[in-house]
Amino acid sequence: MTVNQVCMLLLALAVLLGSIRLLVSFWRSDRLLRPKIWRVMTLVLLQLISAVLLYFTLFPPPTYTSAERLVVLTANADTANQKIEGRVLALPEAPAMANTEPVPDLATALRRYPGVNVVQIVGAGLTSRDQESARGVSLDFIPAPLPVGLVELSSPDSVSSGARWSVQGKINDIKNARVELLDPGRSVVANSSVDAEGNFSMSDTARTAGLAMYQLRILDEQKTVLDTVKLPLNIVQETTPKVLSLSGGPNPELKYLRRWAMDAGIDLQSQIALSPGVQMGNADIAITAGNLRDIDLLLLDERAWASLGRGGKQAVIDALRAGMGVLLRITGPLSANDRSELRALGFAVSDAAIVQGIRLTSTGAKTTLTRRPLRVGSDDAVSLLKDDANNPLALWRAEGRGRIGLLWLTDSYKLVLSDKADAHGNLWRDAVATLSRTRNASAMSLRDSHARINERTVLCHVSAKPYVQSADADITFLLPDNDGSAKNCAAFWPRSSGWHLAVSDKTELPFYVRDANEAPGLKANALREATLLLTAKPFSEKSTSRIPVPGSPWPWFSVWLLLTASLWLLERSKIGTR
Repeated sequence: MTVNQVCMLLLALAVLLGSIRLLVSFWRSDRLLRPKIWRVMTLVLLQLISAVLLYFTLFPPPTYTSAERLVVLTANADTANQKIEGRVLALPEAPAMANTEPVPDLATALRRYPGVNVVQIVGAGLTSRDQESARGVSLDFIPAPLPVGLVELSSPDSVSSGARWSVQGKINDIKNARVELLDPGRSVVANSSVDAEGNFSMSDTARTAGLAMYQLRILDEQKTVLDTVKLPLNIVQETTPKVLSLSGGPNPELKYLRRWAMDAGIDLQSQIALSPGVQMGNADIAITAGNLRDIDLLLLDERAWASLGRGGKQAVIDALRAGMGVLLRITGPLSANDRSELRALGFAVSDAAIVQGIRLTSTGAKTTLTRRPLRVGSDDAVSLLKDDANNPLALWRAEGRGRIGLLWLTDSYKLVLSDKADAHGNLWRDAVATLSRTRNASAMSLRDSHARINERTVLCHVSAKPYVQSADADITFLLPDNDGSAKNCAAFWPRSSGWHLAVSDKTELPFYVRDANEAPGLKANALREATLLLTAKPFSEKSTSRIPVPGSPWPWFSVWLLLTASLWLLERSKIGTR
């Protein structure tokens, strides 16, 4: 029930009680002293009218006024090359221009001029201060040109030690530009030319764990350095995942997988069935709920899956739904029972008349690899690996709190034999990282990776007593906005640049805050994109000439006061009495 409805109900109840009081008093009074009936009915009617007038005083009905177009200037509005007409307002960051009216924010402008049907934004765009006020308003955005240099940047905030990571971005208005990636020691570790649209992509391998400051160096066609942008990266030492491998027999794939796991520091336990009752590898681990609770990822082939039995399969499925990862390697034919069980887990597997030889030239290898001639379908599966023809070689899907994947590439070890051990390692590293049990699902995260001084920065998934420690050791305590959602976010405004540390319930998250004038192209493009999202609501130049605006309560209050005074005088007079 709304506030309007509650007030209406209370006023109606008051009128009803007042009317009952007057009528009861009328019938119970002595016949000779009873007032005239017209006096009683007049008092009842005046009470009703007074209640109606009081309601419209509290909630005045809207009035209609002539609609107009409002022009709001933002930063760099003088470079937008737009002829400005109509009522022009200037936000604090807008340049000084003639015949403009300054306003502190967009909300003030909309309150000052309620009869507005379209707001035209000219310049760099709306900052976070005004973006909330613009929701629900028809916007027309005339953006200013983006500055020369880096305008888009996509890179991970954190990466595991030893993992391969990549950075992508876009350069604006630099002909034949080149981009270099510099490591913390200022050595060039990767370089790339930009395409016709200014896009580039580079990658590197993370090394020692810790806070690292990479750099992007932008050069023109004469190899002159035009700009250098900091690229902060948090290299973390991940907890060693516990992997259990079950196989129905020895094969080269398992041999090179064990070698990779040893080099990558992964705790891999392997069991290989040689014959019924005879196994090779680590000590026998019974497939039970208690033992699988400590396993992060279970690797097994179709023969090991079939040998688990009904109880073992159910234990694996229960552990999967509780969070454990499962990767089933299909290296041979599947029985009808196997296909039925996979269908119950969300995968429809069928034979297909397709070429078994495939290549992964994206890894740099020219070796032909082999896949099983299968067609695997799923309504909600995600590709884990694809060949050069964009056909999937591995799929995974969520099952409960865990993830299960199918891999029908049978000889990835050939990548090692063709001197592409890094490609082989990246393939299995991605599989283990994607499917393994998530040990810390509620870790804090930064909503926007490009935090800046004096701009709103939001941290999500915070818990008890969160605070942020800045680079100069100042501590800011945060107040989470617990709106009932699982995100539980908190916001603050950094006052210094450099590395910051967010702490919440023994969980730490380091992040970097850029200076206000650092990487101006990234800032300008972020404002433009945020404002363009607000213009998704269509607007019309031919909007109605008259639009509703909130009405004034004063006319209703004046009439209510006059009528209530008359009602008071009538009740205390002897007019209509005997």
